[in-house]
Amino acid sequence: MIIDADAHVCEPPDTWTSRMPSKWGELIPRIKRNEEINADVWCIGDTVMNTLAFSVFYREPGDDRPHRRQDDFPETPRFVDEVHPSSWDPSERVKVMDEVGVNMAALYPNLGLTMPEPFQRIAGATLDFQFDLIAAYNDFVLSWAEREPGRFIPLAVVPYWDLDRCVREVERCAEKGHKGWVMTGTPEYHGEPHLDDRHWDPLWDALSASGSPVAFHAGTTANPAEYMYDEKTRTVGGSRVRAVTDVVRSFFDNAKATTNLLMSGVLHRYPDMKFAIVESGASWVPFMLEALDVHYLRYRPWEVRPELSADMLPSDVFRRQVFVNTWYENLRGDDFALLPIDNIMFETDYPHPTCLFGSEVQESLEQNLTALSPDDREKIAYRNAMRCFNLTEDEIGPINGLASTAAQR
Repeated sequence: MIIDADAHVCEPPDTWTSRMPSKWGELIPRIKRNEEINADVWCIGDTVMNTLAFSVFYREPGDDRPHRRQDDFPETPRFVDEVHPSSWDPSERVKVMDEVGVNMAALYPNLGLTMPEPFQRIAGATLDFQFDLIAAYNDFVLSWAEREPGRFIPLAVVPYWDLDRCVREVERCAEKGHKGWVMTGTPEYHGEPHLDDRHWDPLWDALSASGSPVAFHAGTTANPAEYMYDEKTRTVGGSRVRAVTDVVRSFFDNAKATTNLLMSGVLHRYPDMKFAIVESGASWVPFMLEALDVHYLRYRPWEVRPELSADMLPSDVFRRQVFVNTWYENLRGDDFALLPIDNIMFETDYPHPTCLFGSEVQESLEQNLTALSPDDREKIAYRNAMRCFNLTEDEIGPINGLASTAAQR
């Protein structure tokens, strides 16, 4: 059995036009052809918000399978009819999952919905509009799970920049059946208080009551100002060099956010709430935990922060409440001296550029984790994800027909 703890749903063209109130008119997000770049793009009104679909899988004439184009990889489809339907159709995605042996997948958003900045440059994009837009997305991702029962873990976006409305949206989504929450771990980059501020208690109360984990996905913890480039800087080293450095930087943004989370007091005050640190790997965890523990004992922060504990090191709190993901890492035996095996989940990142696809899924589990016992490999493949997302085996759908015998083991 495999649970993919990080996959992405690419929003289809009717995501918002079919779900948002008609009163928003042309503001409702839709795909338009941009003649300047000769590509389809997402727009709110006349403002370009994002590219079409951050998927590297194309539809090829006469072949139903998804294809990565080796001649221009990692370029993504420019037009709607080029996008492979597994990017945005749940039934087509299940076919891909069956072929590679994935039973269930957590669904993260594709467009930039986890920060308020994109809306601030659009006339008429009021808070009412923003919350209608995010509610429509949250309803859309839940519909994926409803169309293919047992195959998807729907995660709702948390619009934290208006706390009262945010809490109402969390309570609405929890009642509808969402299995987790996507938000930033660095609200201070968006004009909001730090995580340790008691301002957030109403949100933590609502999230904790849901029993579902909070996820910091790579990119959601970034400082937007650090990723802005003028035209000259943008071309230094070439766009592909920048793609490499930016993606690695986003991993360390998540590591920094995790450090702050462990020292914020939030986990001490909400000991049953779980967090997932997503698409940033796991190999940085041993260094972070060792460094935190050493300096925690040296500086004794519990003496001035009573919510912290002299009896629990940061590494103890991590083991109790925090999960991370792996997908491409070749984890060696020595890595597990400090790397908590019970806190690591497996992901494919489908359909993004560095995702695992085809035989890569089984190869990653079998070859990159050879230092593990079969029992520990099973934990990473699905058991840890079951604990993180509060799943029972009865909730996890079977692989149907297409997968190999090895994939179903």
